[in-house]
Amino acid sequence: MPHVNLSMLIESLGPMGFYDRVCSLLNEGQLSSDEVSYYELADACGVLPRLRSMNESLSPTAHVSALLSEANPGVGTNLFQVVTAELIGRQVIAGYEDSTGFIGDKLVTVMASKLRNQKIAGFKALAGPTDVPEGHSYEESSFEDKYVTTEETKQGRILSINEELIAFDQTGEINRRARALGYYLRQERERTIVRAVTDADAGSGKYVYRPSGSGTSLYKTDGSHRNWIGAGNTTSTDFDAAVPLVDWTDVETAMYYRATEVVDDRVDGTPRPIVAPVRQLLVPEALRGTAHSIVNSTEVTMTDGDNQTRVANPVQGLVEVLSSPFIDEQGGQAASDWYIGDFRKQFVWSEIWPVQTFLQRGDSAAAFERDVVLRVKVRHYGGVSAVDTAFVTKVDGA
Repeated sequence: MPHVNLSMLIESLGPMGFYDRVCSLLNEGQLSSDEVSYYELADACGVLPRLRSMNESLSPTAHVSALLSEANPGVGTNLFQVVTAELIGRQVIAGYEDSTGFIGDKLVTVMASKLRNQKIAGFKALAGPTDVPEGHSYEESSFEDKYVTTEETKQGRILSINEELIAFDQTGEINRRARALGYYLRQERERTIVRAVTDADAGSGKYVYRPSGSGTSLYKTDGSHRNWIGAGNTTSTDFDAAVPLVDWTDVETAMYYRATEVVDDRVDGTPRPIVAPVRQLLVPEALRGTAHSIVNSTEVTMTDGDNQTRVANPVQGLVEVLSSPFIDEQGGQAASDWYIGDFRKQFVWSEIWPVQTFLQRGDSAAAFERDVVLRVKVRHYGGVSAVDTAFVTKVDGA
């Protein structure tokens, strides 16, 4: 802590009191983990007893593995490890929570879970409501169970902190690496979500939609899932051609498709439209400017023969535009396809473990082999699943 004698503070408060004091100051915002020097903390805990006397004679390339010996083994070393774990862990979380430019949380509903590959139950209406004449009994209705299954994976990384970083008081570099570790884990989660909602990996057998436990393509090009506009749509033949995203009329085409072709799954009569308002327009970065122009323009030009009229934009502010380079990454046709709907109603992130950090002590094999004094592990356990097909429409933009 700045302008504080850490050794005296540890002596006066004791190890547990010192740790509690540090956590309290961090939680109250009176102290930032950037303000604590790991070198000074190690020295105060008795982990660097000989550094000051040797520091003048050390060259930048000198070997410092002997410097991190324990003058007061046990309490001091344990305190250093516990407090360092708290400080570095907060840096990792800060990097993970840096959501600048990320859209993943706008595309999924986070669902806490204690089980992997679990069933998410729904129901299928076999008989809808009927008119009931006065004095007559109500007709019985039955339901058929339906469900989808989730699929989760564990993702994580390990960051090794070398003795040199602490011995030469490179606190800023340690924190930078810790924040980067959290940030790149968050970026991998982002990529997982974007590729899932676009069903990018269906061709390699990795499915996001698993009805009754059996994986299948989410956006079937024959239109049978009622969520595809484009070539090959034999279910809705009025929408069997590509619709490049150019102006507001293309958004209107997608809206009309959803109003007329997206229907419920009743089997006792004619399926009926589903009220599922659109909230987001998801596009690759290649279409980001076009999408923003379409949605945010205040006026549009309507042409009738040789006459042109400027009117209020019919789709102004209708949807939120979201874009991601992880769509462009897919290449090919994906760079022109676009998606419209309410993503959070269709996709869930089943979270078994939220982001977690762990600290490994310096007595591991890596300490001897590579002069590693601390190792930080960060991980999470979760996955994306589609719970239905009706709430997001993919549009062939080729």
